[in-house]
This record gives sequence, structure tokens and C-alpha cells, in this order.
Amino acid sequence: MSTPSVLPAGARLLHVGPHKTGTTALQSAFDLARADLGPQGVHYASRSRHDARAARYVTDRMVAGRDPARAEQAWRAVVGTLTAAGPERRVFSSEFLSDATDEQIARIVGDLGTDELWVAITLRPLARILSSQYQQGLQRQSPHTFDAWLRMVLADDVSAPEPREFWNRHRHDALARRWAAHVGAERVLVVVLDSRDHAFLPHTFEQLLGLRAETLAGQDARENRSLTADEAELLRRFNTGYAELGLPPDHYVRLFRHLKDHLKEREPAPGEAPLVTPDWAIERANAVAAEMAATIRDLGATVYGDLDSISATPLGGVAATPEPPAAIDAAVAGWFGAGLALAAERLTAREVAAPSRPTPAEVAAPVRGLRARLSRRG
Repeated sequence: MSTPSVLPAGARLLHVGPHKTGTTALQSAFDLARADLGPQGVHYASRSRHDARAARYVTDRMVAGRDPARAEQAWRAVVGTLTAAGPERRVFSSEFLSDATDEQIARIVGDLGTDELWVAITLRPLARILSSQYQQGLQRQSPHTFDAWLRMVLADDVSAPEPREFWNRHRHDALARRWAAHVGAERVLVVVLDSRDHAFLPHTFEQLLGLRAETLAGQDARENRSLTADEAELLRRFNTGYAELGLPPDHYVRLFRHLKDHLKEREPAPGEAPLVTPDWAIERANAVAAEMAATIRDLGATVYGDLDSISATPLGGVAATPEPPAAIDAAVAGWFGAGLALAAERLTAREVAAPSRPTPAEVAAPVRGLRARLSRRG
């Protein structure tokens, strides 16, 4: 395991994720530490915690309701910051850069130039990413149960959209190889999270950027909590009911933009069951991760942390994927319903300023549909 060396003065560090590898916590730490970064010669290129709009623009993954012109402007601002002359070390972090194709990476590197450009990839055990990425799919209107999703993603044929996107992000050896082809393997830094030391990730970036210890690790950084089994199943049922109502996908995106933070603010009650990944899926993920680790080593990228750990998730003694809850706890359903009401109110307010957007009746339809579906199920 290598000890991180400070990058040269003037280095530009592009952290490309992928998703579910501590990106939110790291970005939050950078955002909170802004006042301490400048005096230490480091500039964080995002104007907010995470300028996802800029990364979505350059990877052609614009979200419904977003302004492409403003997204392009955001990317140009990031490029301007990263390419400005001076001895400061500069960093930009977005997991959406892991979606970039070879052609898009060429465009990104073309915009930034290769002088002192480094790429950081953060990794965690592949088996532990499965449930997290499933939950992310639920937040994008996926109707699949966890078992159906696992079998689709871990099948031999992964040509369907969801597994194709998953492996584009999480075939980590291919991700490292794509970026190495454009910046050189010696400029690709692989940071493997340590489940026993949650400060390992921020400490590693502190060392790479020449920051004082605890500049990042000492921040009260935001972390995304996982959904419980009840929450995941309620959201899945909502997605199914939403589709049956015939409302458009871009309306779902706008609705969920206001709903997701409300859901994550909820404190699960003690004993609420989590989503459980079965042993057969863990074994499959461990086998794929072992192949990835070997390829990353052969690539010649610099690795910080235990690369073998990405393929060493222990089995939990659960042979089959647990069935989704047959009934949803009333407190969970109530919190979800309150979030939908809040989202509807905010969207209705925006409708006044932008009449071309869905009408209040359309905004309220998912709430009525969910109420009807829950009442039918008892």
C-alpha cells in the first residue's frame, strides 16, 4: 500500500467517483473547508458542494427541467478555474464523470489539457455497492424489486439499460483504463476506502493536496444514508403506481428533486430492517471485483489502500434475497406522504412562475394514486 505523496504545485486533480464510493462526504468536506483551503494553496472548483450540472453537461446526461445553456456555463466555469495560471492545486469532484465515454473523456481532457492533470478514482467493495446503487435506481423511477434487479445486473447478458449503466460505472478496471488512456496510467490514482477507518478517504486527499491534517477529515461532512427495506419498497410501489398514472418521466424528476431530501431527513426507528444482499450476489460480486483488482494492478495505476478489500465482502448467511415487506409501516408511509405534499406545494409554486410546467392537478396526481394503491393493499 503506497503512502500518498503531495502532488506538484499547480496540479489539477479530477475526482471522477464513481457513485457510492464516499463522493458525497468528500464533496461536503471540500465545500465546508473552503475558508481553510485557500490559505493552504488549494482551490475547490465547484461553486456548490457538488456542481453536478457541469459534469452532467460534459457527459451528455442532462436532467429534465435543467437549462443546457446554464449547464454549459457551469462547465466552462469549472474549466476556467482548473486551467487558471498559478501555483495553487485545484480539485473538481463529480461521480457523474464516471459515466464519461472514451469520446467524452477526450473532450474533457481536451478542455483541461494534460499538463499536471491527475485523475482520482475512489473504490469500495463491489458487493457493498449493490444495494446502494439499487436504491439510487429507485430514486430514478425503477420499478424492480431488489431480487429482480440483482439478477438483471449480475446476469451474463447485461445489455438492458440499467445493468449497462451499472457496469459502465462499476466495472472499475474499465473505468481506470478509460481515463489512463487519456492521461497516462501514472496519473491515475486509485483510493480504496477503509471500512474500519472512515477518515482514510479525506486524509488521503489531504496528503495528496498538501493540506494540514483534519482540514477535510475534521469537517462535519454530509453522508447519504441508506433506505430501509420499508422505505425502498414504498418508493418502488410509488414508482409502479406513478407509471400506471401515465405521467411523464420529466415530471417525476422534478417531483423527486423536492422529495428526496425530505426522505433522507427521516430518522429510521431502531430495528427497522435494512436491505440485505444475499450470499449468491455477494459471491458473484466478489468474483468480478477480484478480476477488477488484478487488472488495475496490471494497468500500473497508483493505489492507496487495500485493493484486495474490494473483493473480500464476507457472506452474511442469507441464501436467498429477502422478500420485500408485504405491509409498510404507517410512520414510513406518513413521512413519505408528507414529502409528496411538500413536493407538490413547491412544484405548484414554480408553476405560477413557469406556466408551461405541469398543472397543480398533475402534480397532485401521484399523491392520489399512491393513496389509492395503499388503501387497496390494506
